[in-house]
Parts: sequence; C-alpha cells; structure tokens
Amino acid sequence: YFSILCILLYCVIFFPSSPTSADIVLLVDSSNSLGNKTFPSMKSFINKMISHLTATPNQYRIALAQYSDDLHVEFQLDTYKAKNPMLSHVKKNFVFKGGSVKTGNALRKVHETYFKGPTSGRDKERILVVLTSGESEDAVGEPARILKSDGVKIIALGFQDVSPQELQSMATPQFSYTFRTVRDLSMSSQNVTKIIEDVIQTDINDIIPTVKTTNSDSVADVVFIVDEGVSKPKSEDIKNFLQDTVSFLDVKKNCTKIGLVTYSSEPHVLALLSEETNKTAILQKIQGFSPREGKANTGAAIKATRKNIFSVKYGSRKAQGIEQIAILITHRPSEDNVSEAARDLRRAGVTVFTIGIENANNTQLTQIASYPPQLYVTKLTAFSDLPKQAKTLQKKLLNQIQDKQYIQSERRELLKTGCVDTEEADIYVLIDGSTSIDLTDFGDIKKFLKEVIKMFNIGLNKVRFGAVQFSHNRRLEFELDEYSKRDDLETAIDNIRQIYGNTYIGEALTFMQPLFKKARKQRAGSVPCHLIVLTDGESHDSVKESAERLRSEMVNIYAIGVKDANEAQLLEIAGSKSRTFFVQEFDSLKNIKNEIVQGICSGEACEEMTADIMFLVDSSGSIGPENFSKMKNFMRELVNKSDIGPDRVQVGVVQFSDIKKEEFQLNQYSSKSDIFSAIDKMSLIGKTTLTGGALTFVADYFRPLKGARPAVRKILILITDGEAQDAVESPAKALRDEGVVIYSVGVFNANKTQLEEISGKHELVFYVENFDILKHIEDEIIFGICTPPEECKRIERLDVVFVIDGSGSINSSEYQTMKDFMIALVNRSDVGPDRVQFGAVKYSDEPETFFYLNKYTAKSEIVKAIQNDATLGGSTYTAKAIGCSEALFAQEHGGRKSKGVPQILIVITDGDSHDKAQLGDTAKRLRDNGIIIYAVGIEGADTTELLAMAGSEDKYYYVDTFEGLKNTSVAISEKVCDDSKPECEIQADLVFLIDGSSSIDQTDFTKMKDFLKDVLDQIDYDHNVQIGIAQYSDKYKKEFGLGAFQSKSELNNQIQNIKQMTGRTLIGAALKQVKEFFAPARTRRVTRNVQPVLLVVTDGKSSDDVAEPAEDLRKEGVNIYAIGVGDIDHSQLMQIAGIPERKYTVRDFKELKIIKKRLVGDLCEPDIPTSKYK
Repeated sequence: YFSILCILLYCVIFFPSSPTSADIVLLVDSSNSLGNKTFPSMKSFINKMISHLTATPNQYRIALAQYSDDLHVEFQLDTYKAKNPMLSHVKKNFVFKGGSVKTGNALRKVHETYFKGPTSGRDKERILVVLTSGESEDAVGEPARILKSDGVKIIALGFQDVSPQELQSMATPQFSYTFRTVRDLSMSSQNVTKIIEDVIQTDINDIIPTVKTTNSDSVADVVFIVDEGVSKPKSEDIKNFLQDTVSFLDVKKNCTKIGLVTYSSEPHVLALLSEETNKTAILQKIQGFSPREGKANTGAAIKATRKNIFSVKYGSRKAQGIEQIAILITHRPSEDNVSEAARDLRRAGVTVFTIGIENANNTQLTQIASYPPQLYVTKLTAFSDLPKQAKTLQKKLLNQIQDKQYIQSERRELLKTGCVDTEEADIYVLIDGSTSIDLTDFGDIKKFLKEVIKMFNIGLNKVRFGAVQFSHNRRLEFELDEYSKRDDLETAIDNIRQIYGNTYIGEALTFMQPLFKKARKQRAGSVPCHLIVLTDGESHDSVKESAERLRSEMVNIYAIGVKDANEAQLLEIAGSKSRTFFVQEFDSLKNIKNEIVQGICSGEACEEMTADIMFLVDSSGSIGPENFSKMKNFMRELVNKSDIGPDRVQVGVVQFSDIKKEEFQLNQYSSKSDIFSAIDKMSLIGKTTLTGGALTFVADYFRPLKGARPAVRKILILITDGEAQDAVESPAKALRDEGVVIYSVGVFNANKTQLEEISGKHELVFYVENFDILKHIEDEIIFGICTPPEECKRIERLDVVFVIDGSGSINSSEYQTMKDFMIALVNRSDVGPDRVQFGAVKYSDEPETFFYLNKYTAKSEIVKAIQNDATLGGSTYTAKAIGCSEALFAQEHGGRKSKGVPQILIVITDGDSHDKAQLGDTAKRLRDNGIIIYAVGIEGADTTELLAMAGSEDKYYYVDTFEGLKNTSVAISEKVCDDSKPECEIQADLVFLIDGSSSIDQTDFTKMKDFLKDVLDQIDYDHNVQIGIAQYSDKYKKEFGLGAFQSKSELNNQIQNIKQMTGRTLIGAALKQVKEFFAPARTRRVTRNVQPVLLVVTDGKSSDDVAEPAEDLRKEGVNIYAIGVGDIDHSQLMQIAGIPERKYTVRDFKELKIIKKRLVGDLCEPDIPTSKYK
C-alpha cells in the first residue's frame, strides 16, 4: 500500500496540473464481489472525487455509472452542471445493485452510452475511471482496446480480489493501480484526482510502450467450429463467447493463431490459420457471424476443418510442435456420422473440445471430443450460459497447452522412473481381432501395445511380454520367453495380423490359464502376473467364471473396452472398477496408457511407501459446504490408498483461511479409521484466503516436535479454491529448501501462477475445473509420493567387487549389518550378464574369493549367497585382499573393461590393516588400471588408510558405529549409480550447440562444459559415435568438427578450453549455421546408417525465429534435443525439439546433473523413432 501511495505522490509532484477541459466518466463496481457492506465506503470515495474535481461546464463534465451483470446509468455528462446536484444524486439514488463482475460488458456499454453521440464531447479529453473489486467474468482486453483506439484514456483502480494483470490490460499504460481495500482507495481520493489531471496532460504517444513478447503458455493453433443454425439472439451469445475467448488469447505472429469454421448443411471457412495473426481482424470476422438455416452436418464440418484448416498448406504449425486445438460448439444432434471424422481429426494430432448447448447429443459430443470427457466435454442448458463459459475455456486451453509443452512429458518420465521398481513381471496382452475392428483401429491397438512396452525394463529375467489374439478362435502370437529385447518385441507386434471373426472373450480367458501356469514354472519366486484384455464389443459367451479363475490364480486383469464393449462385462473381467477402462474410440487408447502402466507398477513402487504427509486445506468462505465435503472425501481416499502406520506413512491436517487451525499432527493417529474420523469432524472456517501465512505456519509440522521423523520423505498437499491474498513464493521456497515436496491442488478459481510458485515444479501442480475432478488425480499423486524423483534410479552397467573384512573383531550382528549394506546395493542394481555384475572377496589373515563376477546372473542368487555368508575370524590384512581382488576383474572371470564397462571395488573394513605399508601401492595399481575404489571404514578403521585406498576424499567414508553404516549406504549407492553407464550401441554424429551469450556467467558456463563432459563420459564413443561442438550468441563459432578428437581425454581437454563468446541470444541463426556439420556430402557416414543428432543448450529466449531453421534441420533427418535452463520460452524450446519427449528443462545450471541419466538414456535407447541421414 505504501508503494502505491508513493506512485500517486510522484504523479502529484512531477506532473503539473492544467485546466484543460475533459469529460470524466466514473464506472463503479457494484457487484457481490464488492459487497453491500463495503458499498458505503465506495459512496464516500465517489463523494470525495466529485468534491475534488472542478465541476464547471467549461472545464470538467462528470458522469457516473455502476455495473455488475449489466451497466446502470446514474447520470450523463450533461445531466448536472454543478457539484451539489451530483452529490445529492449520489446520496439519494446511488444504491448497491449486486450481481456478478462483468467488466468487459460494462466497458462495451459505457462506450456506447457515454463516448458516442451528440453529447460525447469529441472536442474534449475523454477519461474513463474504472473502479473494480474483482476479476471479471468476461474478457476486458478487447472492449478496453476499442475504447482506447477511439481516444478514451482509461484509469483502472482495483482493490480486494482484483487481478493486476487485468487492470493493466484495461488501463492506458502506466495508469493502473492496486489497493488492498476501498478504504485505502478512499484515503487516496485527492491523489487519484491528481492522477486524472495527469492522464489528461499525458500524450499517449509519449508513453514508452512495454515490449510485447509471446507468452509461451499461449502458443497454439486454435480453430472454432460453430453450428450457425441458430436464432439471431442466440447468435449474439455465440459472438460474445467467441470474442471474450479470443480477446484472452495472445493472437499475433509466432503466438496464437485462430481459425474459424461455421456450418449447417455445409461448412464455411471464415478464417484460415495462415491468414489471421491479427486479433482485430479475427474479432471483426466474429462480429460478422450471422445465423444460417440448414441441417446440422457436424461430421462434414469436422472433416473440412481437418483438410482445409489443420494442414501445413493452410498455416498449421504441427510440424513445429505447436499444440493443435479444435473447439466445437453445437446445440443439436448431428444428422451425419461424427465418429469417423472426429477420429481422423484426433489422429491428425488435434485436441478437441466440445461445447453442447440445449439439445446437443451427449453421445456425439463424447465421440467427437478428446479423452477423458470430463476434461473436454461441456454441456450447457441454455445459450445464455455460453458467455459465462469463456473464462473456464480460457483456463482449459492454458492447461492443455502447458500439458503438451512440458507437464505431460515430465509426468511420463516420473511414471517411467517409478516403473524401474517393477523389476520382474509377466504381462500378457489379450487383444480382440474380430471383424468389427477395422484396419486403422487395429493399428491403434498395436501402437498402444508398443507404448506400454516402452515403459518397462524388458528382459528374460525382468519384465516379459506375451500376446494372444482372439475372435471366435484364439491365436498365440508370441510367448513370454520368446523376445528379450524391446526392439524385437515391437517388431513382433508390428507383424501381428488380424484374424477376424466374432467376439468370444470367455473362451479366450480360459485359453490364458495354461499360459500363466507355464510362466510360473519358468521363474523362481513369486513373479507378479498381469493380463491386459482389450475388446471393442460384447462377448458372445460368459466371461465371469473364466475371469474369476484367472484372478483366483493371482493374475491381475485390466479390462479395456472400446466403442460397443459392454461395461458390465468389463467389470466382470477385471473384478475391480480401478482396473476397468472404457474409451469411445481406439485412438483414445493412448490416453489411458499411463493409467494402465501405473496400475501395474504401483504394487512394487509403493511396496515400501514411507512418508510424512501434511494436508493444508483451504477452509475459506468461497469453498462452501458441498465442496468442503468433496475435499474431505479426496483426503480420505488418499489416506485409504496409503500404507498408514508409525513406521510407514503418517498423516496430519491443518486448515486455513485468514486463521490457521491444527486438526491433528503427524504422529497423532496410526490407523486409517482414526484418521477418517478426524477428517469427518472437520468444519468449515470461512473468511478469506491467506495461503502464504498458512505455508509458514505448517512448516513446524515437519519437525520432530510436531511428530515428523528424520530421514523420511516430507510431503505437503495443498488444496485450495481461491487466490491467495498474501505472498506465497517465499514461504513455499523456505519449505522446499527444508526438503518438503509440495503438491498444489487447485480448482479454477485458484491462481495457477501462485500454485506453480508454491510447488516450484509444473508437474506437481494439479489445476482442475471443479472439485468433482479431484477423484481422477488421486492415483497420480499417490504414485508420485511412492516414487520420489532421483538423479539415478538404478545402477545400470558396472562390474562391482566387494572386499569384505571378515576378521575376528566383527561379531555376527555387525557382519549382518555389512551384509545388509551390500544387499542394498545389489537391490538397487539392474543385475545381469550384460548389465551389473557382482563379485566378492572376503578376508582376514588371508583373502578368499567369495564369488566371481560371472558366477551369478540373477539378483536373488547374489542376495542368497551374501545372506548365507559368515565371518572368518583372524586378523585384518587389507592390502593382501585388495591385491587378490584384482584378478576378479579379469576377462576370464567376467570382467568387461574391454567393452568400456566401468569397474568398481568397494572395501568394507572395521580396523587397522596389518599390511598397511603395502596398502597405498596396491590400491594405486588398481586405480591406475581404471578401477574406481570406494573405501568404507567402521569404528576402528584408520581414515589415512581409507584415503590411501580410495585416492581422494570424495571416495572414502567413515562411520563411528556399524549402525551408522545404514545411513551411509544411500550416499555410496548414489555415487556408484552415477558411475554406472547405460548400454549404448548407437551410431551417431552427435553435435552440441551451446549457448555462450552474456546472460550466462562464467561459473555457469563452466557448469555447462562439465555437463557436456559428464554426458560424453556416459557414452562409449569410438568410430560409431563422432562428436562435434559449436557455440553461439549473436555470433556463431565452430569449436571443433565431427571426429576431430576420438579419445575421451582429448575431448575433455578441448571442451575445458572453450572460451565463452558473450553477446545476445540468436538461436535461429545458429541453427542455420550448424547445418554445416550435417552436410549431405558426408556420404561415408550416410551409407553406414548413422543418426545425425543435435543437442541445443540455452538459458534464454531467442531474439530471432527458431521454428523454420529447426524444421529445416529435421527435414534433413537431424534429431534435435533441446535443453532449457532457467527462465526459458517453452514454446521456443518445443519448436526447436519438435516433440516434448526431446525437450528438457532445469531451473539452473547446477541442476543439469539431474537430467544427465535421462538424456543419455534417451540418446542411447530412444522411446520414439530416430531419423537417419536423408
């Protein structure tokens, strides 16, 4: 508030007043947002304003209007010639109206009422003062722009729940002001009067304009498909809705492009994507929309939209990775078929929203829209409800664009990482091949299966897949043990040919029983078994008994129905609603893939779920009893899906509004029933939303005094429906800095930007239309809690040898702790002859080879061997044991140094070595041979000996007690995990294009170079992989060409010596020049089927166009990966990468290490097809 006063006083002091004549219109909010109790303060302010202004006919003329749902004229510019009659009118006639906040409508009508016609005073300065208490329910940008283009200067004064951004969009530049309350505004009435005088004196052309940049979250190709068979009054509702929606969007070149199709019997294209990059032009076309009689041929309109709008020829930017969105508006059933046309549109990569009014057919709306319907289908009872939907649609569009640009790929990565814990599983897919499925739909089934397979670690001792096709016959396509590599599985799926026939699911389920029995005999232990059944029709036979038999044999069944599938039968097959899925069309299968995979992976991922979870629940007056009850149900369901207990998951709850109320602490209840009871007893507080204060308050609940446990994951789940009235960023960051992971769940009344500030990561924000949708995000939140993101989830490819002290100073209990340490490392590893191998030497007076690297190929065998071991007794001769271990790394014993596999020795000892004189030289000999040594000392171990073995301080660990070894295991396994490498058999020309602009300081530039070296260290490059590097800013420099250096030491030296060039950021120009690395003349590499790969790193927004040069590179077959650091433009990054799967973002340069493993994995084993030289 003090800063606002300073601004106002600045204006008073530095802008001289003048008696220039003016017409001044005061437009006053009289809505429910302001409130009847606050209205007297507003009247007081208006009285002061009129008193301060000189109301003589030759200087100022004053008019007054109030608004809520509609405009209410109090008096015109020429109604009163003197001040007193105005004050009398305000006193007697100016009364509260109530209603919703429709500022956009008021601006339109104020323009017609006061600034047009004979009394509009064209010879005078014309000023509109808008006073508003809340965010408008309709768009204000366009009506404000029209007023300003007509010469009206607008001062916008906001208070209470107003949006500062909305005020700025309304006001003449530099003349928008925000206050906490009307009382604060009233105190500044004299200064506001001065502001009016200042704006009169201001020449708009002298105001320095703010440079408009594209909001990366509003870049999309958006096409409206509108049924024009309506009456004239209803067409006005459509026009208002379209104008309000378009006014919100950032319509200009390189931002949002708008297309418009109207239809009845035939479609009519009013605006192509290639034409309308000007908001005014598209709004004029909307204004020209008029009704047209005819049939409702919606299918034909959808088909025309796909062919004539969403194509590169007519301006579509799909090839640049820009989101494609269609919005259908209709009020009646279609008279032609819609499902096929809509399916083709969605298959073309278009997201479809449907808005049905009055008699629109619900089934058709769902058939047309994208999946799931609760996000993409809107049903309204009357046309008058349509304009109110503009704000909701705006938020849906924002969600959709953000989802495609970065949230979807991040959540997919979290899911894939979580599925690493599913080390073993046998999964059969049982697919319908009956005649009712056409070839395109059958192709969608195969695409779906390949997408599911990509989420798992495939192998004969890992996750196995088999496939059976059925109609009235059954055909075994391939068994579980037939393919052990993902590429072979995908080829086998591509080769499946449809068998046709009728649908007999019961017999097919019976056919599966012996296949699962055979699977169990092939593997030791209890391996989870899953069956995915996919059908498009009702079964001709009974499914219940055969499904129950399979489930009784511990087979988890997932039933997926499409089109005409019987949902009751699907439930009989799956036996649980949570494993039953239904979609209208086969192209929607891709939308449920993550839910299926999550269901399969949850068992193992959540097996050891341990966390302290605090709920922070908005209990302000805007919630209401019904929604408060839905919030409580949401919490109950999350608790029900958690493993509650003092050693597993603890839950606490705090409510807040403008006060904070503890419901219960983390350690207060240890059973679900007690927690449910406590949640049920919660009552609504009411009042305003002070989220920032609540975040500060809840911080104490993550400390031991409030029941929190050390070394346990800390989770905060915020649930809110409103905009915070205080600052949230700092208190949220303080929580995150303490290691608290924050999930922010907000409905559309909440401020999404605030939610993102609170969580710190987009993928932790769930922004939903209403409280009913909360139930659809429960499993995703629980899975996220179960699977914390880690830099390195699994140790991938290593030769690891343990050297274990088994001397007499270690008792059996202490030795068990050492064995547990080793087993923990084994369990974190992907064990196998081509993955991680383990060997071991135990020692006392003499070393004894426990097992060689190539003795055991299964994790269970290694764990069993370690578990059955016992101490030797005797003295500690560590140097002799290390010398002995060297032989275990030899090729004849399974060592893979020649294949580029890192080799690691882990020494665990509790005492001084009796041969310490030889320890340093022996360890150095191994290190010089490329073996990394980690030395772990317990109790009586000598730290100088540990350092002599490890060779550096970051590779030795000392703990005072054997109990302390448990806490050290995590740190060591992280180090070992980082040392491991993925299997990487790519043939590639890999070029790094790195940002050298001035926005990067020297320290961060060094971190970027270190990141490049770390990435290259993970790849075994020889003649199959060549490396090149170029640097850019507003200049371009080729640092070195492909194949110039092949040894790692040479490459590392060259990277270290790169000097930052500085300058502005011109990525587009750099993309044009980097083509030199991929010149077609390089035929030697082309003929060897080499992938051309470009990896772009940037920390800023490019000042030139990136879309066209990036697309040109992709046309040449170059696979582009884009890494953005800090405050980047997501849409630009997407245009560079082309697809979200090749786009990576981190908050700062030190976080680059977090994405290292993921990036290398994507380069070495991409989830999407890669291009070769063209």
